[in-house]
Amino acid sequence: MKKKCIFIFLFLLFGCEQTEKSTLPKLPVDDFLIIAHRGASAYAPEHTLASYELAVQMGADYIELDLQRTKDGELVVMHDKFIMDEETKIAVSDLTLDQINAYRTGNFKRKRPVSGEGIDTNERIVSLREVFERFGTDVNYYIELKAPDDNPGMEKELLQQLKEFGIRNEQTTLPSIILQSFDQKSLQRIHNMEPSIPLIQLYSSTKTPSFTEKEFKRLNRYASGVGINKDVVTNDLIDQFHEHGLDVHPFTVNDEEEMDRLLQWGADGIFTDRPDVGVELKRREQ
Repeated sequence: MKKKCIFIFLFLLFGCEQTEKSTLPKLPVDDFLIIAHRGASAYAPEHTLASYELAVQMGADYIELDLQRTKDGELVVMHDKFIMDEETKIAVSDLTLDQINAYRTGNFKRKRPVSGEGIDTNERIVSLREVFERFGTDVNYYIELKAPDDNPGMEKELLQQLKEFGIRNEQTTLPSIILQSFDQKSLQRIHNMEPSIPLIQLYSSTKTPSFTEKEFKRLNRYASGVGINKDVVTNDLIDQFHEHGLDVHPFTVNDEEEMDRLLQWGADGIFTDRPDVGVELKRREQ
């Protein structure tokens, strides 16, 4: 009787934890995802339709979108929180979608040079809806919610648009949609609303982080993986995440040797401004 009680206790203790983990959506096994960081942003203005179209042509597995929210509640695709109007810095959240449509990509600071030929470097800022209207279910999306705590309801609006355009994860090789954020509470809200979407917890650490078992257990309640600075990633760190069932997507990797090293270390994908380089490396290694 005593042995039976011990068995039941262990089953409840470890069986429940396993059930909790198994409810999380899984990312592809033995694949190396090429995530077009803000599109093919080494060659075209980031977060523009031209940048995304180029990334798709190059064969990227995912196009990455950053989301900001306008004054009238619309989701727009851009990284920066501010737009420069001559010498004045204006918050995206203080502008309506119509006002933002009057601006061009030249009105916010680029962190990388545009090296493509024949590409308009002064394209219009676009809404999430326009991206979905252009690409629909023909591409895979990797979307980051920017400052969701400053924009209550941002997660719900995103999920509504995904539903409206029929973008959902089905039993296919790659999930059609992956969501990411630095904001843990935002990801947990999304998991509660739509647990079928893989979630990536972002970290901005400038040195190799150390995670406790408690932190891994917390991540396993809602996240399928992590996005982490390439400069702090080590082989051991990747192995540690894998031991806890979490994928690793380093950012932002543009050097081919770095891509290859991360691939050999077992990284599950990379964010890159140069998806063509990543796709070619992946093709050679297959």
